[in-house]
Amino acid sequence: MAIFTVHFPRTAPGEFPAPDKIVFLRDGFSWPALLFGPFWLAWRRAWIVAGLWTLLLVALALVAWKMRVSRDAISWLAFALAVWLGFEGERLVGWSLGRRGYVEQDLVIGEDIDEAEEVFFHRRRSAQPPAKQDIARETAP
Repeated sequence: MAIFTVHFPRTAPGEFPAPDKIVFLRDGFSWPALLFGPFWLAWRRAWIVAGLWTLLLVALALVAWKMRVSRDAISWLAFALAVWLGFEGERLVGWSLGRRGYVEQDLVIGEDIDEAEEVFFHRRRSAQPPAKQDIARETAP
C-alpha cells in the first residue's frame, strides 16, 4: 500500500475544485526521479526545481573539473544526489505545486493512483450532506 497526498488548487471557501484539477502525489521512492532526474522534474512541471537541479549538476561538474577530482568520486556524488532525488522528488513536486497555489488537503492510502482516487472521491461523496431535495423526499409521507 502506498500513501498519496491530495493537493487542491485554491478555491472559494466551501467550494470543491473540479476533479481534474486535483493532484495526487505518491509519497515514497520514485525510480523515474532517480533515473531521469531533471527530465522527470520537468515532466512533472516542477520547472524551478528542474532548473535548479540542472544548475547543481553543472556546477558540480565544473567544480570537479577545476579541482581535478577523480571521475569515480564525481560518479558516486552524482549517484548519491540521484538517490536523494528519488526519495525527495515527490516532495519537491509538492513544493512546486504550492508555489502555483495548490494546498495539501488530504492523505489517501491505496495500491496505486487509481485506487487512491477511488477511495478519496468515495470518502468525499459519503461525507457530503444530502441535497435539500433528497431530505424533502425522505420526510414527505
